[in-house]
Amino acid sequence: MKMAAFLVMLVMSVSALGACGQGEVKERVEDTVMRTSNEQKEKSDKEQRAEKIAKDFKEVKGAIAYDTEDELVVAFHVTQYQKFFTEKIEKKVKKALEKEFPDEKVVVSHDLKIRLEIERLRRDVEQKNISEKELEKRIEKMKTLREEKA
Repeated sequence: MKMAAFLVMLVMSVSALGACGQGEVKERVEDTVMRTSNEQKEKSDKEQRAEKIAKDFKEVKGAIAYDTEDELVVAFHVTQYQKFFTEKIEKKVKKALEKEFPDEKVVVSHDLKIRLEIERLRRDVEQKNISEKELEKRIEKMKTLREEKA
């Protein structure tokens, strides 16, 4: 009798916990889809072209670009095996981007910190919760991160 009561309580608690947050997951997924589609609209043509050029290299797994007033910053990550050759790949990507954008100062990096900073910066710009002063400050931070790597 005790075992049957225990099983009934267990089944009821599992089903009650399983019903929690039914609509939440769907809302989060829809929110993520909207953010992703909005990101595509917010990128400039130059940033999209730069990302495509970087991703066209078979060694590059993903890339993100940000166009500031005085330079085009592109950060990328490579496939697992290619991590041994990141400096060489960085030079190839930079050469291709400089060829595509001759009058633009191109900065290319494989550093994770810079890639994450570009993603955060773009997200904050899209959500419009960053001031012009804060934007300049974050761009300067990116520059110091690049110098730190060298």
